[in-house]
Amino acid sequence: MRLSLFIVSNLNDILIEWEEFAATLAPLKDADRIELRDHATAVLKVIVKDLETDQSESQSIAKSKGMAPLAQADTAAEVHATARMSSGLNSDQVMAEFRALRSSILRLWARSVPITTAEEIQDMVRFNEAIDQAQSESMARYSKLLRDAQSLFLAILGHDVRSPLGAVSMGAQVLLHDQTLPAKVLKVGLRIFNSAKRVDEIVRDLLDFSTSHLGEGIPIDPYTVDLGQIGMNVVEEARTFHPERRIGLVCEGDLSGAWDGPRLAQAFSNLISNALQHGKPEGPIHIALTGSEADVVFAVTNDAETIPPATLRTLFDPVKSFAIRPPSERSASRVQNLGLGLYVVKEIVKAHEGQVAVTSSAEEGVTFTIRLPRLTPRRRNGEAP
Repeated sequence: MRLSLFIVSNLNDILIEWEEFAATLAPLKDADRIELRDHATAVLKVIVKDLETDQSESQSIAKSKGMAPLAQADTAAEVHATARMSSGLNSDQVMAEFRALRSSILRLWARSVPITTAEEIQDMVRFNEAIDQAQSESMARYSKLLRDAQSLFLAILGHDVRSPLGAVSMGAQVLLHDQTLPAKVLKVGLRIFNSAKRVDEIVRDLLDFSTSHLGEGIPIDPYTVDLGQIGMNVVEEARTFHPERRIGLVCEGDLSGAWDGPRLAQAFSNLISNALQHGKPEGPIHIALTGSEADVVFAVTNDAETIPPATLRTLFDPVKSFAIRPPSERSASRVQNLGLGLYVVKEIVKAHEGQVAVTSSAEEGVTFTIRLPRLTPRRRNGEAP
């Protein structure tokens, strides 16, 4: 008996085994029959249809490499993932359902008929391809929903933190402007103000991180600006907060063009802060802004430990950068080293259709380079500024 016919003929028995397994998963222990079975019937019908559809060898190879044609609408496996997340199942439990379904069908089929013909063996191969496809669709949807939920949570958290943070910063400024206070109190007030400013930068990066994940990247509003002046302002601010460090800036060429000034000031500031944080305290920081006919290049070089190639490849992705760290370096106290600021830099540069890169060597130190093409002055929505 061909496998597609077996599935249709024994659908109820297959669904009973699916239901029994689903009931062993903690969030579904008290679920009713409808919730336990969820979209299992629809998933099986998709598999049966796939088994009964002629498929060339090239199509089979493409499917095995995850290059099957994309469905126009949500698939049954994707809808199933959405429902299972709503029921409280984690990704491992959703994957376990598909493993159990694979095992159940093949076991019941092998028990009913001897699998000996070439057609039956081919059915088994096609069935495994179909299960893998359904599992991949389900996991992709589950992962996307999880990322969206996390990004939304971070956005809400960052927004809610800003109000009390503003009160702390304002209180510190009141202390700093009261010259009747003792020097010790003014020193504490300055520390509070600097710390509040640093937290505000982290919150800003956090909001940009979540916004870029929820939407289509970081929004920009380009208009004609002088990057030389923006660079000087950012460097002066860094010198004010780090008077003990040597920070040099060299500007050359035409630095005027159509960019989002505040966003690029944020990107420049993030790279300089990164150099200050990770560079050797006694080492200088060299910053160069160079304008040519085609683009403008912003480069930050500092004397720091050589970055391993594996780390360089994931430096602008905070999740991957965090994942390759040893467990001892994944504590909450080291969250400032996750590279969120570098991720924001990458997204800002990407929004400007530019490129950002990093090089590291024992001889030349660590250099971050932003290359910005010259854009026609325009706003993001297409209107003239």
